[in-house]
Amino acid sequence: MTTDIDDALHALGRVPDHAALTGIEDRVLAAIDARRGETLGSRMTVGLAVGALLIGAGGAALPYRSATASTPASFAAPGPLAPSSLLLGSAER
Repeated sequence: MTTDIDDALHALGRVPDHAALTGIEDRVLAAIDARRGETLGSRMTVGLAVGALLIGAGGAALPYRSATASTPASFAAPGPLAPSSLLLGSAER
């Protein structure tokens, strides 16, 4: 079973490559290599590392509150918003 999209893809596959695509890999890799030499990446890395250290030091210096656990829910009496309670409540009306 072929569809219009199958025919279009087969026709696209038969089209010869454009001349501008020749050597595109070399041009892209050269552009990446040229941008790798910029110092913005290393400055950003140092800035982020300093920020992370400051956040960590601030978090360690601040006092913390101890957590208190609530009492566990009882299995005998469902809460007022439990699905079974809501369903029973709507049937009584």
